Amino acid sequence: MAFRISFFRTPQHRVFNYKPVYWDPEKEAFEERVKKSREKVAATKKNEDKPYVPGGSIRGSFQKRHEVERRYPARQKLIRAIIVISLIVIMVLAVYLTQGFSYLFKLFQ
Repeated sequence: MAFRISFFRTPQHRVFNYKPVYWDPEKEAFEERVKKSREKVAATKKNEDKPYVPGGSIRGSFQKRHEVERRYPARQKLIRAIIVISLIVIMVLAVYLTQGFSYLFKLFQ
């Protein structure tokens, strides 16, 4: 045993407590497949309540869109107003920019 004198306290060694856990990748893959298949079965059971009608999702979509447009006519008016105002602003900017460019061309001639 060696007698050591030190001005600073030396830290204790660190201990790593590793407790191994058994992991079975085959069992995990099997459980994942079972989970996916159960989700598929549950999804098909939900859809079994309603009979399948070819094109059924398309038929009502146009009517629903029309109903939404009828309910919110102010939204359409607002969108049209924004488009018209933005076109006017773009035209005004184009006029001022062309006048500015023509003024620059006159300066450099």
